[in-house]
Amino acid sequence: MKLLCFLKTLPWSLFKENKKRPRNGAFTLVSVFIFFIFSTLGLSMLYLTQVYMKTSAYRKNTILLEYASENGIKQGFNQLHGLLLERSSPMVLTEEEILELKLDASKGEKGIIEKALGSGLPLNSADSWERMGWESLTDFVFDHLSEEEGYFQVRYDGVTSSRGQLEHFKPVKDARLDSTLEILAGHIPLPVIPVLVDKKMSLAEKSSFLKENRIEILPSEMIGLPAPVAFSEDEIIPEQAVSQLAKALKIKIFHPQDLSASKLRIALGLQLNNEPVPDGVYLIEDDLGLGGIFVQGDVDQMILAIQDNFQVIKFLTEDGFWVLTFSPQEGKTIFTTPMETRFYELIPLGMVIVNGSIHSLGGGYVDSAGEIIMNKEEELPCILKGVNLTIISSDEITLSSHLIYEGVKWEEGVPYIKDSTVQLSIFATGKDFFDASETTGQITIAEDAPDEMKIQAALTASGKGISVLGKGKDIQILGSLQASDLSLSENTISIKYDERFSKAGDLLEHSPRTESPVLYLASFKIIGWRENF
Repeated sequence: MKLLCFLKTLPWSLFKENKKRPRNGAFTLVSVFIFFIFSTLGLSMLYLTQVYMKTSAYRKNTILLEYASENGIKQGFNQLHGLLLERSSPMVLTEEEILELKLDASKGEKGIIEKALGSGLPLNSADSWERMGWESLTDFVFDHLSEEEGYFQVRYDGVTSSRGQLEHFKPVKDARLDSTLEILAGHIPLPVIPVLVDKKMSLAEKSSFLKENRIEILPSEMIGLPAPVAFSEDEIIPEQAVSQLAKALKIKIFHPQDLSASKLRIALGLQLNNEPVPDGVYLIEDDLGLGGIFVQGDVDQMILAIQDNFQVIKFLTEDGFWVLTFSPQEGKTIFTTPMETRFYELIPLGMVIVNGSIHSLGGGYVDSAGEIIMNKEEELPCILKGVNLTIISSDEITLSSHLIYEGVKWEEGVPYIKDSTVQLSIFATGKDFFDASETTGQITIAEDAPDEMKIQAALTASGKGISVLGKGKDIQILGSLQASDLSLSENTISIKYDERFSKAGDLLEHSPRTESPVLYLASFKIIGWRENF
């Protein structure tokens, strides 16, 4: 039994004593660990805040830099825009000056642009505001030159470059605006000028004129800028139509006095004597083909209409009526006179020359009985696709109804004509074709014409200009307008420029030209805006 004496001290009493011992330093260790975590988070937040502030500042400076470069572009564009508006009217030059500018342009030089803008190149500008600063430069590079009969057209590519910068900020921002500028020089076709008042006026007179005559010019893609009303300092609308008369009659006429009664009789196929040419409508023809239509005396009514693939023109005078029907597609012409009907496997020149007045001109239709009737109610097409028609009168022309091209679409009051191949020019000269005596030479919108009248044509009046009778009319013109004066009374004219005129060419082959050689800024168009080029 003595062997069990060691059991007096039990083993678990040792564990009980150990369990009661305190663990010193555990709370301190936890506190240090938590402090470390929060310190790390705090320092991280401070660092991130600094990064964010620097990023925000950089971003702010970048935005300001963009504003600075944009301001440079805008300032350069406004500088050019101002010069373009100041020089929007045709500038009369001498033949020698036109030749010099043509030679200069053919070498790729920029003298013609400097002459047109009235300023040397390049154009420079610079400005600043608070921390922002910018500078711009505008210059042009020659593109191409094309020659037409009596004038030439030159095109330049323009670049307005800008550089923006900030104080205490090293990076810079570059931007550029690309554009094109086209200039016409010489005896240019008048229809290329959207609206021309051929009358010298002071600034106050121009302002008063525009207030009295309500003219709205719709924007044009080809011109690129809102086209203002152009006022010429010198009379540039011709009072005679010598070249058109010579083409229509298929004879040579260099001066109005060259056209004698005997010479006209030969051209008209009449018996040769010294008697005056009888009143009537004549289709010019010779061994080489058909010319234009010549009318001696006043026309009471001229109606344009479409019948199938044929263009129809009816002339009503005191002596009866004549009807010209022709088809460019089929190459056929039918000419009906009070005496006979003639058939041709040819088509005439699209020129109607009237030595007298046209008391009523408008569109109409051919009814089931074959009658040609003027229509003042419906907006019916009356000028066939593919027809290029020029109507010239030595006296007054009164427009009585709509004149609308075939195939032209109108959407929300705006016509779309880019793909059309039809054209109408109407010109009142203001002088008799033979004795050069002064006439009214006016284009008048009749009092009984439709209140919302559509005229798709280039209108040119040399004598007393263009007037609108009645009140409350809205005359919508698709084409252009040139006149020695305007008298709209309480009426409005809305003009949508025919963008095809800017290219001129064959479309305006028979249109009137400027009496004197001129320099004209035909179009300015924005191509695109680029940054960091």
